[in-house]
Amino acid sequence: MVAQTVHHGAQAFRGVRPLNPARDLRQVALLLEESFRSDLGALHAWSRVPVLREVGAALISSAFMPVPTENLRGFVYEENGQILGNVTLTLDDSRERRWMISNVAVAEKYRRRGIARQMMQAALDEAHDRNATWVILNVRPWNEGALRLYAALGFETVDTETQYVRTRSRDLTQAPVPLRPLRGNELRAAFELARAGMSERLRMFRPPALSEFGVRLEDRFAEHLLDFFLLEATERYGFFVNEVLTATVVLHAQRLGTPHKLAIRVLPEARGSLEAGLVAAALQHLRQFAPRNIETRVLASHKELVNALADAGFVPTRGLTLMAKGFRN
Repeated sequence: MVAQTVHHGAQAFRGVRPLNPARDLRQVALLLEESFRSDLGALHAWSRVPVLREVGAALISSAFMPVPTENLRGFVYEENGQILGNVTLTLDDSRERRWMISNVAVAEKYRRRGIARQMMQAALDEAHDRNATWVILNVRPWNEGALRLYAALGFETVDTETQYVRTRSRDLTQAPVPLRPLRGNELRAAFELARAGMSERLRMFRPPALSEFGVRLEDRFAEHLLDFFLLEATERYGFFVNEVLTATVVLHAQRLGTPHKLAIRVLPEARGSLEAGLVAAALQHLRQFAPRNIETRVLASHKELVNALADAGFVPTRGLTLMAKGFRN
């Protein structure tokens, strides 16, 4: 690991060093609470009350800042005893040579001073020393400063997944395309269709989980149990061209107060003419359930679906951009 450090005298210290949980955890927890407050819901209110902020930071510290092990490393930026920055490096999904950088946080008053760059470089040096072939990270797509930094360090954008929400109905001019429920022997094709809709790099880093498609009997059984206890209904539909599955619509309709969930996927070669009709068909099927907000997640690379959702009244609420940097060892 290469870390930029500056020493002044026996006591003062400024620079990047490995995380010491026993010494640093409280300061790091408060730093992460400040940096990721907007992602933590109720902590917005807690942050205004000092005692509650301490409690909230303690509650999230284990989730955002687990104790380092051989497969998890932490680094902080310290200045005269104060923790001003943090970064975490972990093995990605237990893959031996792929690492993930997360929790990149700098105290608000100390941003744009090169602290994040120094911590990132320390994490990249550590990954290189551990023979990493890839390092990946997630960043909010509107965080332009972070995007510029990561690009300057050699990261490339893989794709952006954005959550869209429809809070009120809007009249649609597009006619729904005909859908029919998927049969058990067609669920594998739905899984393969989802894979085909991803770039090769995205499939490598974040492939779809087979369990999401009900292909295996045990997954369908678990899904039925979950639907029963959560009072929801999972419905899978397909659009076929000459008996070839060309698009899928998956609904997780809610009978309580939570939003309905929607997922639409289209074969790349069929994109451009189906999306508006698929959105209309999905909304038509959801009319049999109580009116709710509707949530869906879409890859930015599927521009036709992004446009169809916008036309139907969906608005973006949050998103994550996946970036990757390769090493030549």
